[in-house]
Amino acid sequence: MLGQIRKFDLKKAGICSVVIGCVNILVHILVIAGIIPYLWVNGGGTGTFAQAQQISAGSIVMTIINILIATLPFSFVGIIQQFLGTAFEKSIMGIVTIIGFLADTRIALEKRW
Repeated sequence: MLGQIRKFDLKKAGICSVVIGCVNILVHILVIAGIIPYLWVNGGGTGTFAQAQQISAGSIVMTIINILIATLPFSFVGIIQQFLGTAFEKSIMGIVTIIGFLADTRIALEKRW
């Protein structure tokens, strides 16, 4: 499995990681703007729209950190969270998160020393 991941071009993995992060940020911006119902994200457990806005703002910050550092633990935990969430998270964001995890794994496997 790791050998197959290493075959994927490092530059494409970096671009893919950034694009996936931007998709995640876009979803949270749409939640903050009220375009996507806040009950579709954060496991559907957010009580009010104001709480959803705070959580989405925090998620945007964490996503930016993940784009800059390509941290695998965040990506792996993200996969688990998506599949424990709402139908939107399971069907759409779960796929997005898995693709991001594979791209981050490719970046993490690069040996430059």
